[in-house]
Amino acid sequence: MNIRTAALGVAIAGLAVAGCDTATTVASRPEPPLTSAAAQATTTPAQPPAATTSARSASARPGGCDPALWRHVYHPYRLHVISACMTVTGIIEAARKEPDGDYHILLKPDRAGIVNSVNVSQQYGDLVLEPVCENPVTQADAIAACSGFMGDVRVPSDGTHVSVTGSYVLDADHGWMEIHPVSRITVIGYQPVSAPSSSQPSPSSAAPAPSATSAAPAGCYPKTSGGNCYEPGEFCSTAEHGETGVAGDGKTITCTDVNGTWRWED
Repeated sequence: MNIRTAALGVAIAGLAVAGCDTATTVASRPEPPLTSAAAQATTTPAQPPAATTSARSASARPGGCDPALWRHVYHPYRLHVISACMTVTGIIEAARKEPDGDYHILLKPDRAGIVNSVNVSQQYGDLVLEPVCENPVTQADAIAACSGFMGDVRVPSDGTHVSVTGSYVLDADHGWMEIHPVSRITVIGYQPVSAPSSSQPSPSSAAPAPSATSAAPAGCYPKTSGGNCYEPGEFCSTAEHGETGVAGDGKTITCTDVNGTWRWED
């Protein structure tokens, strides 16, 4: 009787201990940890890419195109990219500032096949170049694109032979072909001045006074970079807008805006 009582007491004590352990285990069970991806999403918001201090990004290839310039093209959807990066050569014939902050430059290309019929009918057969955010912006929908950025493409004077690198595009709003945005303009040379004729006397010879019929017009001004007189219909530079001069035939000419392009008109 005493043995049964003792065994029963041991069993009851064991059950009590087991019950306490189970309760302790249930009460202290930890929650499963968040996975690393979920933890990142809930505790660390996604960070935007570090802002660059200049549109000339470090990833731009030396001598190539700078893709960061596309951030500063307003309404980029209007430009249909034909070649993401292309270099062309030609002679700058005219340049003007646009309200969107860009330059609008007319380039007489050295090679054929890079302009279309709209370039011929509306841009005098020239390829349009657009260095972006080079000037103050007055066009409302272009302000954001140039905010905090100023382009650094130097625009040479009219008559300069240049190499131009940038994206070759169709401007769908106007229908003509452009290099837009322009990454770089490099000067190749200037309009050559005609070399002296071999029949001219040497510098040591006494030069006869020029006759009135062979002398260049003394009063023509301003002159091209090649030293020649301007004639009506020729392009005039940005610095000459509104200026009045004298053509080679003695007629008065004025640098006038003709349908968006500045030309000398009599």
